[in-house]
Amino acid sequence: MTDLTCAMTIDSALLKALHYTRQIKSATNVSFRLAQEKRSLHRLRQRLLNTANALSPAQAYLTLYDCLFRHVSMALLNQGYQISSEQPHQTLRRIVRQNTSDTRVQHMITHRHLLKKTTSTLICKDAITTLTNLLNDYDIRDAQACQTYCLLPLQRIVTSSAASSSV
Repeated sequence: MTDLTCAMTIDSALLKALHYTRQIKSATNVSFRLAQEKRSLHRLRQRLLNTANALSPAQAYLTLYDCLFRHVSMALLNQGYQISSEQPHQTLRRIVRQNTSDTRVQHMITHRHLLKKTTSTLICKDAITTLTNLLNDYDIRDAQACQTYCLLPLQRIVTSSAASSSV
């Protein structure tokens, strides 16, 4: 059986820098907090799978972004740290930049804020691709969910728009 999850390790120099800037702090009750994060991740995944109340692609993006946050939180907990209340999205940004360019990560985060704070439902393919790639670093199932619930509906919209404009 293939392991679908990956225990990501955060660079020790980055951990020291994040701790110095108070973006992370030493974790307390690690096993309890890990269990909380796992339950939260499970609830987020159940929200995606709920066919009785299907999510829009924008809602799915926000849910999967929250999944990425849970994965990063668990990676930190596994190394003895937890995210503080000091700029949590910038903390996420600094951690995931280990594997993706800062510009792409910032665009993904900005897109999340636009979806949260405005009535916009427009999904950006680049933001979805970045989120998918980052989720793949933690759990292939979440990356596949991002493709299924965010990218495929976007491609269908583009395809149908192209077909109707060529008529």
